[in-house]
Amino acid sequence: MTDDPLPEAPARGPTGLGKRVAAYRTTRGLKVSELARAVGVSSSLISQIERQQSQPSVSTLFALAEALDVPVDAFFEEGHPGRPAGDAGEGQYVVRRGERSKIDIEGGLRWERLTPLPLDSFDFLEIVYEPGTESHPQLYRHPGTEMVLVLDGRLDIYIGFRRNELSAGDSIHFPSSLPHRYVNPTDKETRAVTVLLHEQYY
Repeated sequence: MTDDPLPEAPARGPTGLGKRVAAYRTTRGLKVSELARAVGVSSSLISQIERQQSQPSVSTLFALAEALDVPVDAFFEEGHPGRPAGDAGEGQYVVRRGERSKIDIEGGLRWERLTPLPLDSFDFLEIVYEPGTESHPQLYRHPGTEMVLVLDGRLDIYIGFRRNELSAGDSIHFPSSLPHRYVNPTDKETRAVTVLLHEQYY
């Protein structure tokens, strides 16, 4: 990750993820085919994501962020804060549940940011897995390290060939460079809090 400011992108909104991917790609001077090669997916998938016809998987989301040299948070849809930006009141520190910035991910997953603004060193998120959903059918890896605390339901986290079954109150910490994937094998929604520590800070 460079220290350069993020390239310009459209305002975040309900359908902003694809437009932001396209804007970052254009600013970086990359063709769709070049970004697809860097991410390891087809050009048609990149085009579908940019046209809001498809949502990226968790692994594709991390690969897009790495290829475009932006944090994952750059793709989040902004929430609707109840107070103006820069307000010295609670809006400067507090995030109400209905005002969180969020991102919907392929397969029925959702990430919700728990801080008012993006942070440089880590992401603090609540993750929601609908019944029977998974982060990806295959193991994937990315830079950094992650910590997870399950709030409600069950989450199976595979690290290599080992399956770690987590229930409400259980937690885990592991390097994101290890092949891993998340699965909710139940017929109930699972909610968990996670901290994704960026590569340079662990």
